[in-house]
Amino acid sequence: MATNSLTPWEWSLQHLHLMGWPTVVFLAWRAGSYFKKLQGDVVKTIDQIDTMATNHAPHMQMYLEEAKISLNSIDKNIGLLIQKEILKSS
Repeated sequence: MATNSLTPWEWSLQHLHLMGWPTVVFLAWRAGSYFKKLQGDVVKTIDQIDTMATNHAPHMQMYLEEAKISLNSIDKNIGLLIQKEILKSS
């Protein structure tokens, strides 16, 4: 059958292998780049979690210890003020 007597549909079916393989290669390439990006994001997330676990937890613990000392001091001073008020009123 001559090429010019084929309908566009028949021509595309005869040449599907020529159009299909580049499409498959292109889609595989795009999928590969997507998975490489996803892998980079996962590695970055794991690094951020490790950084938070190793760096931020000790800083937060130190801050909470300082806050505990301050709260104990405030509690002690309030107790002294209450005792002075009780002594004044009696």
